[in-house]
Formats: sequence, structure tokens, C-alpha cells
Amino acid sequence: MKRYLTAAAAITATALVLAPAASADVDLTGGATTLKLDRKAAAALQGLGVSVAPTGRARAGKAGVRFPITGGRIDPATAAGTIRHAGGLRFSAGGKSLTLRSPRVSVGRQIRLSARVGGQRVHLLKLTGARVSRSGFNTNVSGLRARLTQKAAAALNATFGVTAFKPGLRLGTARVRSQTDEADVRGSATSLEIDAGALAALTSLGVAPGVIAPATLAGTTASFPITGGQVKLDLSAGTIRHSGGISLTKGSTVVRLENFDIRLGSAPQLFASLNGGSPKAPILDLDLTGVTPQVDGRTVTLAGVTARLTQAAADALNAAFATSAFSGGLVLGRATVVAQGA
Repeated sequence: MKRYLTAAAAITATALVLAPAASADVDLTGGATTLKLDRKAAAALQGLGVSVAPTGRARAGKAGVRFPITGGRIDPATAAGTIRHAGGLRFSAGGKSLTLRSPRVSVGRQIRLSARVGGQRVHLLKLTGARVSRSGFNTNVSGLRARLTQKAAAALNATFGVTAFKPGLRLGTARVRSQTDEADVRGSATSLEIDAGALAALTSLGVAPGVIAPATLAGTTASFPITGGQVKLDLSAGTIRHSGGISLTKGSTVVRLENFDIRLGSAPQLFASLNGGSPKAPILDLDLTGVTPQVDGRTVTLAGVTARLTQAAADALNAAFATSAFSGGLVLGRATVVAQGA
């Protein structure tokens, strides 16, 4: 209801993108950054007698050296943020070596790749040329070009007793394939098909239901626009926010339930503002038993959710309309959530 040239691993060239991080960041749960060394850079290293090999969980293949993504947070639309990786690279020659571990890319006003060298984290690469694309809710970055920073060049020259490594030296290209298990929700709607029995009960009490704009009503189905939120794709956690609401009127008494929040977890509920009050109160228990989210591109659909009145909501309605007809557990209707992710 919801809403990865060596020299350092451009590795995480994840690069992400030149845009500043946005508020709609998502956690990364997997994927990899792969780095391919340029032929000229490889020939230059070979000429110096320097060999390069992956370490730890990094693996070498036909496409380059692959560094698993272990975490971080990025804006899924721009890739701005931070991507952490496992593994590293070891540069060796003449019995000496320099190992770069746990690459990390940070994107803000600049895009820089850092790694642990000895006991310090050092900015090693400048990354440019990112092209961002999406695969469902996952974010891909290609076209990354990695060039040595002054600190990286100085460290390599000092380790191997040479002067061949220059700041700005292009080492290779990289691509990122990141994965996430959550969605930043930006739009679409939640609809509630009102149960015939609940509607009959309201009518018998002289209570007239209505919708509060921008919610709409088609027959007995009310639709509430989704305005934002973030959810786990397996529905284990998250919040989806809505605009509009429902009004219940009897004579001069009007109860307004609006600006819904669907809060997911072990006991999903729908919260609402009651007559403009704060904080929001839980008015519906949401039964997701047997419900499986359907993901198509960046749209998540959840259909067949049973919405039942909470006891607290029943008590409030009974008090407002001077009745005892409302009870906790009353099925109010069946809900369908169509959430569009960023």
C-alpha cells in the first residue's frame, strides 16, 4: 500500500552523478561496480613492471574487475550519494606493493573515489562522464572515466620510486549496477471500494459519506491521490502519504478523516487526521494476508487489501453520532494501492 582502474578502483566509480544528493535517497542492498583498465594505462603499468590484482571479494573477469556493492544511499533518479564496496586492488612491483581497500564514491559538489590506504581513507580518483539509467527501481551508471588525483599519483610514485604517475592520468572506465529493495513513492493513488454492508449501516444511521477533494468518488469507490512516501518492496516497512479524505455527515455533525498515511510493518494501519487534528490517529487496520505486491517497472500495485475499522475509530464515531453501531473490526471495504516510484 503502499508508496564498481584499476588504480583504485574507479571501482566505485559509481559515480555517480554530478547532482547533489536529494532527500529521496534509497538504501543500496547489492549490485557491483566494474572497472575496465584502458589499454594505454595497462601498457604503461606493464612498462613500469607494475602488476595489478584484485583483493578480497573483488573479482577479475572479461569485463574488468568487479567490486561488490555492500551498501550506501543514493538518489535513485540521479545516482547522487554514496556507494560502498567490498574488495580492493593491489599494485605490486619489485617486492613492493600498494593496496587500496573498501572503495567508496562520494558525490556532492564533486565526484570523488576514496579507498583505505594503510590506516587512512584517501581520495584517489576523480570521476567524470556519468550516464544514469534505470532498471525498474535499480540505478545504473555507465560512461565513467577515472583519473588519478594528486594524492593517488604521489602515493604510487613514492611506493615504486618512480615519477611516471601524474595527476589527471586516465586509468580506465567503469560502470555501476546498483540494487535496492525499497521504493521512493511519488504518485498515483489508493482506492477504497466501500463494503456494501458498511454502506448500508451508515445509511441506516442517517450518516452520509462523502469525499474531500482532491479525493474522487466513482460509484462506491473512493480514490485518494498519493503524495509521497517510501516503502520496502516486500511491504515489510514504509509509509505512503495521501491527500484528500472522507467526510461523514449527520445533520450538523461532520466528521472529517483526511490526509491518510499508510504505515506498513508487522501490523499495517491507515492513519488519518480527524477534523484537522494532530497527531494522526489509526482508523483502519489493513489485512495484507495473501496479498502479494506486483512490480511492473517502477509501479507497485497491491490489490485486495481488507480495511477494517479500528476500535479507537469505532469509539470516536460512536461518540460523534451518539450511537453504538460502530465496532472495531467492521469491514469498511477493499483497498487497492497503485504507487508510482521515482
